[in-house]
Amino acid sequence: MKPGALILGAVVSVILLAVAGVLYMMANDSGEEDYRSSIAAVQQIQRLSSDWSIEVSRVRSDPLADFDSLAAFIPRMERLKGELSATASRIPDLPDRLANAVNAYISAVDAKEERVERFKTGYAVVRNSERYLPLAASNVVRLAEEAGEAGLARRVSGLVQEMDLYLTSPNETAQERLVGEIEELRAESVTYPPALSNTLTNLISHAEVLLAKQAPTEELFAEATSNNISGMTDELVNNLQFELGRSQAQLAFYDRGMLIVIALLALFWILLALHQRRRGGAETAPVAEAPAYAAVAPGAAPGAAPVHAAANGSAEAAAPAPAAHSAPAPAPMPAEPDLEEATVRGFVVKSAAGTLSAAADQITARMDYLRQTRQHLQNALDNSDTLADLPDGIDLDEEMAALADISTSIRQEAAGIAGLAKRLETVAALPNSEVRRSMTDVNACIEEAIEACGPTAAKVISKRLGDVPEILASRAELRLLLKKIVENSVRAVDGLDGREGVVRIDTARKDDEIVITVIDNGNGIAAEKRMNIFRPFYTSHEDAMGIGLSLAGHLAKKYEGVIKINSLPGQGTVAQITLPAGVPSP
Repeated sequence: MKPGALILGAVVSVILLAVAGVLYMMANDSGEEDYRSSIAAVQQIQRLSSDWSIEVSRVRSDPLADFDSLAAFIPRMERLKGELSATASRIPDLPDRLANAVNAYISAVDAKEERVERFKTGYAVVRNSERYLPLAASNVVRLAEEAGEAGLARRVSGLVQEMDLYLTSPNETAQERLVGEIEELRAESVTYPPALSNTLTNLISHAEVLLAKQAPTEELFAEATSNNISGMTDELVNNLQFELGRSQAQLAFYDRGMLIVIALLALFWILLALHQRRRGGAETAPVAEAPAYAAVAPGAAPGAAPVHAAANGSAEAAAPAPAAHSAPAPAPMPAEPDLEEATVRGFVVKSAAGTLSAAADQITARMDYLRQTRQHLQNALDNSDTLADLPDGIDLDEEMAALADISTSIRQEAAGIAGLAKRLETVAALPNSEVRRSMTDVNACIEEAIEACGPTAAKVISKRLGDVPEILASRAELRLLLKKIVENSVRAVDGLDGREGVVRIDTARKDDEIVITVIDNGNGIAAEKRMNIFRPFYTSHEDAMGIGLSLAGHLAKKYEGVIKINSLPGQGTVAQITLPAGVPSP
């Protein structure tokens, strides 16, 4: 297959695989895992809430139970609420109704936590009064009998019995009667001896606490053990599962799109191969037998033996051996500009092939994932509701608008890939050249690279070239490496606001290495861009191909060297090229 056809195939493959990559990223951005994690968090919260209610009931029924077990649920519930909030916030394009439902669910859990805390505080007081009321009554009865107040002893005994009945079955009538008796006892308490009066006051205090706190505590208990969290859990899980099914259906749409793109790519290569085969057969014509002729070999002495055309088209000498002084002339060296262009072309094609390979790996992985999720998707579709049973808040017009936005995004991505294709077309017709190495002066290559960058470079560049040894390298490749670095620095200082652009180039030998440093005072490179500057076809300039630094890095690695870029936004950039001073490996 001809190089032009290969370049065309690479361009079309990059475009199609880029579209497949966009579909792959959209499929990964469906939020399926976050939906599943949110459902799991809601179900765990519901189970923990039920366990919490059971523990509240156990504490209420056990007069000797402590409250540490109730407090132990709080950190576990906080962790689950945090997980639910985090996973729900990560879901892309989460419907507002679901986001509100998640917030309402978390608020309901917060309310239960507050009710349990209030129950715990109120019940501690009630339980304390229930425990000490009989003891206080016994002391009052004993002191009343000693003081000859038998009537008081009987009234207190009756009060305790009525209080026990009230606590078992509270009602307003019993509460009003007990309140009246307690008020009478409080008024009479001042007429009794101090010891009896104080003991009676203590009894009255416990009785008042039970009358005031018992009913609210029972209400808090009912609220703390209610099943409203379970009801909200069922509703929220159903809504999340519906959205999960819709997300899986959208995922199937993306997967089908990737299958179509892969099929188109395979069809394109089949058609391209058939076209090239037919074209090659049409252009091939029988070779007519060349007539024999005699000519004097170039550079041969007068009278030398003539050279005849052989039957296969090669040249043969008629005499047994050529004259001693008529050795064949060496093949001409390739032109330096052609070698640079061929180097750029070869690197572009190699980088495009690497991009295609990486994209193909992603598509293969996606196909594996598709096979694994196909059964899950089928189950979701089989169990899904009809359109008439869609939950409130689902708007089919919104769903169609979302699909339109997805299509727009794919078109924008395809336009970007088309720009890349145009840059690739500029190197489609470059000639092949052969790389030859020789002992090369690094400082001389720097001078040539500066000259190749144009008159602007000569104005802004200052040099401090040290005494460095020659290295075994291709002069054209070394000059191309330096040119790409210098071009970037000159571009960085072009048109600075408020200050003069300066580029400094230093060379020095350090141990067994040659260090070339290029420093500019431009605007620098942002950290997020600096991570990608050596990636092929990455550029922040519309008129650039985006292979300068990646090509420079490739050439430096070829000569067992390395390029390091340090930059601070607003303060400039330092590029350091390190090459071995010895002879690199071939």
